[in-house]
Amino acid sequence: MNETALIEVLRGSADFSSVSERSLGELARSGTVREPVVGSEIVKQGEPSQQLWILLTGELEILIDGDSINRIDRPGDVVGQISAVSMIPATATVRVAAPSTCLCVPHRALHQLFGGYPDLAEALLRSMAKYLGAR
Repeated sequence: MNETALIEVLRGSADFSSVSERSLGELARSGTVREPVVGSEIVKQGEPSQQLWILLTGELEILIDGDSINRIDRPGDVVGQISAVSMIPATATVRVAAPSTCLCVPHRALHQLFGGYPDLAEALLRSMAKYLGAR
């Protein structure tokens, strides 16, 4: 998926709708598009996550203490943000439920982006607050 297509997916997400195209481009360039194996756990509850995952296509399952609590399939949905931003252990496990493509952004790159792109930092903080408010 090229940068233009990545920006289009991100712009369509409620989490990133107010983020500038420039910031979204930097986010896209900072990550790697991956196709994790179905059934693999890309975030593990209780372990610090070294990356943020943004769903591009497919479906992810969210589990807490081994119990499935949600499935996400909307392009642009974010997982792993709490741990990647704060470096605390992940609050949930994220399992790949169907063939999926994700943008994976390392936490170090993410933290570097926050200094130069405050609209991106604000969007991810809102995403974290939305998740925590739903718990």
